[in-house]
Amino acid sequence: MRLNEREWKDFSVPYIFQKIQRGKRLKNADHVPGIIPYVSSTANNNGVDDYIEAIDGTRVFENCISLANSGSVGTAFYEPFAFVASDHVTSLKRENTSQYVYLFLTAVLEQQGSNFNFNREINDLRIRKMRVMLPVDDNDEPDYQFMEDYMKELMTAKREQYQKYVEQRLVEFGIDDMKIPMRGGYNLDLESREWKKFNINDIFVVGHGFYNKKPPMSENGDFPFIGASGENNGVTGFTTKKDVENNSKLGYGTNEPLDKKIFSKGHLCVVNNGSAIGYTYYQPDNFTCTHDVNPLWLRSCKMNKYLGLFLSQMIKNQGICFAYARKWRPSRMVHSCVMLPVNDNNEPDYEFMEECGRQMMAKKYIQYLKYLESTCESSDLLLK
Repeated sequence: MRLNEREWKDFSVPYIFQKIQRGKRLKNADHVPGIIPYVSSTANNNGVDDYIEAIDGTRVFENCISLANSGSVGTAFYEPFAFVASDHVTSLKRENTSQYVYLFLTAVLEQQGSNFNFNREINDLRIRKMRVMLPVDDNDEPDYQFMEDYMKELMTAKREQYQKYVEQRLVEFGIDDMKIPMRGGYNLDLESREWKKFNINDIFVVGHGFYNKKPPMSENGDFPFIGASGENNGVTGFTTKKDVENNSKLGYGTNEPLDKKIFSKGHLCVVNNGSAIGYTYYQPDNFTCTHDVNPLWLRSCKMNKYLGLFLSQMIKNQGICFAYARKWRPSRMVHSCVMLPVNDNNEPDYEFMEECGRQMMAKKYIQYLKYLESTCESSDLLLK
């Protein structure tokens, strides 16, 4: 199925959705911890910002699309579960609609996000005037059957692609019959290990991120740009070696040598500023980064992804001590400490940490594979 082979027509949002309703204001101080997702205007985690009780005055929606009116304005998610919506979110619902049609409509709605921003939010009037493009049938009406079939085919193909990828990773781990081989005879119970506090500067070389002004990003870029982000392994875009060479720290003035801008793979990157402060990521490829990131590398051994996975969590645990008003710049980080498991010599047990990281990743792959196999079976039944 190809989208460009279909006829398309624009429709108003009220023509598509029978029920359009905004959530109600609920201050953070009034949140009562519970099990119902609270959906706000965040672009992450399907919009879920908290889990609360549905107290009097809140609005609960289910099986609909949530559209952010402000904040991450224009962000849309299909919400299959019951949730409480903030007043920064509008619920869009149509009757007798499958998850596949909702997912198609969600993608179409998000295309309108570029028409709005922080200074031009989506209010009730604007959303009722909003128009979206949809494929149509022979009667020039929205072709919901095509939308459903298209999304079923797309999701089945994606699941099979992911399943193949995970199976290949499990082969690399040497996993057979869902059994993870143990290396080194370690007891991986973290609570049974001896732990010790180390100064971060004794364990890592604490580097300085580079750019104050982000270099141009490119679809054909080959260097990840690591920013002060809480998602996507810190990658906020890709740039080219040429653009890195040609752009100075501030975007003007004296340029710096390339080896000051590009960091080699095998580093950790720690966000030192912003809402994601403390987030730590292992970088498997060469990269460049903002000055809001501290690159770290081990002093005594080489870091691989499994060891990096373990160490990144240990560093992230210390991030709770810092905030926007108390940044974790390199000058402060070198005086910070981290707890690590130790060997019989009371030194960091890197072999144990590496095996823990390897086991952790293998278990996740197995868990993911089981989920994919179950969803692929469901998709086969739906297609049949």
